Amino acid sequence: MTPVRFDDRARQLTHSLLTDAARVPSRLPRERVTSAPWKAVAVFAATVVVISGAVVGASVALRSGPVVKPTPASPLGHWRSFQLPRMPSSPTAISCPNADYCLAVDRGGDWYISTDPGGGAQAWSLVLRFARSPLTTVPSGDAMNGVVNGVSCAGRSLCVSVDQSDQRGLAVISANLNGGLTQRYLALIVNRPVAFTGISCPAPTLCVAVGAFSPSSKPAGMVLTDTSLALPLHTWTPTEIDSTHELTAISCPAVKLCVATDEVGNVITSTNPSGGIGAWHVTKVIGTKSFTAISCPTVHFCAAVDGNGQVVTSTDPTGGSDAWTITTLDGSVRFESVSCPSAGFCVAGGLSESVFVSDDPTGGAGAWTSTRVIPSGTKAMTGLSCPSARFCVRVDGGGGVHVYTNPSR
Repeated sequence: MTPVRFDDRARQLTHSLLTDAARVPSRLPRERVTSAPWKAVAVFAATVVVISGAVVGASVALRSGPVVKPTPASPLGHWRSFQLPRMPSSPTAISCPNADYCLAVDRGGDWYISTDPGGGAQAWSLVLRFARSPLTTVPSGDAMNGVVNGVSCAGRSLCVSVDQSDQRGLAVISANLNGGLTQRYLALIVNRPVAFTGISCPAPTLCVAVGAFSPSSKPAGMVLTDTSLALPLHTWTPTEIDSTHELTAISCPAVKLCVATDEVGNVITSTNPSGGIGAWHVTKVIGTKSFTAISCPTVHFCAAVDGNGQVVTSTDPTGGSDAWTITTLDGSVRFESVSCPSAGFCVAGGLSESVFVSDDPTGGAGAWTSTRVIPSGTKAMTGLSCPSARFCVRVDGGGGVHVYTNPSR
């Protein structure tokens, strides 16, 4: 049996209504002889028009499929923005061990600290600039030559930032120990220049930095570990991991696991970060080209992002290539940052005024929502830190701070 189309049904219904209209008595009681027939016809005609239009509209809608207009992203909602005070240089990274403490760094080595990160510009203070202190081991004629690329805080008592080195292999590592804000440390990198790209300090007893040696035209990926930050110069141990590619980011959810990424889509893991080259294992994630950031809140979950708008997740970071799943969120966006306080909440962002948020990071593209945080034309996001699903702070290249708070989570 051939099903009745909605257009045919509309014509049938219209014909039936007109037939009924024709049966309306031509004469009604005397007191309404002059007006009632016209009113009846008008009512039926209007009914025909309304019902026919509704049926035809339903027919068109069902044939063409539902059209959903996305709600324009708003810069309001749970996000608020302000500018950092007195910006000598553009911010590059931020670390917030909790909602009551954040430290941001800029390209020139300046530190900005807040004990009320969402309190506006007045709640942030420039507490450290690159200047000599009694504990600095940089030779007197030197200055910071590189760009600060990463910072990690293991609570308020320890924050460490790293930068590029000079040509003699001197890499500057800045740290605050036990709340001190002016202590400076220097690591000697076996007479080879190194460019740091990231650092992770899972505990006061361990910090692991990544980057690349540059002995020739090809960089060599490396990690630098320190298990006793109280001894500045002597305990940092460099390990060359990849002879051809730069390591781009690292996240250590515990002292027994670090997960790093490189510029060609490899994941490098270790359950003994200070164990030397044999303790690190390289895994190629097929379908990715260049990782830019990674966040591992636990040893059972990691999320990395790349320059092609992809997020790559794993519930078994040391499980090899098959343990990683690729999800494309927006191929036109170059992601620069990702932060996951748990396996049930992640925020990713980059060269866009929006961020991608998910309560189910492994749930595919449909589990991520794009939310506008800043107006169009604002500098790209350079750093992001979410100590919980209720609180995130991101910084951009123009000195902007963007704070997310959602107490209802």
